Amino acid sequence: MANRATVPIDGNRTHVPLTPAVVALAVTVDDSISSATDLALNAATTIIEVNAVNGGVYMRYAATASSSNFDEYILAGQTKNFYIPYGVTTVSFIQDQAGSGIRVIEK
Repeated sequence: MANRATVPIDGNRTHVPLTPAVVALAVTVDDSISSATDLALNAATTIIEVNAVNGGVYMRYAATASSSNFDEYILAGQTKNFYIPYGVTTVSFIQDQAGSGIRVIEK
């Protein structure tokens, strides 16, 4: 049993899938995020899947991310899933190094 992966649990102690079984609400591709890139979320978005391309990326659950003002960090080449906190309507991304890009899928 020690080799089993842990399934996420929500606030009601219910197991949740990593991503919901729904069609993507929106897809964003940005191959050059040299300045803060703000993404207005679909009103129905509950989870975003973020892939950092060619470099690490800082993410903030509000407008205008920066390397000193961020909530999450995605390493280059990694994909991460994030629950969107209640009330958040915008997420912002900024590169850690020149040439960084993102792929964001809203679900």
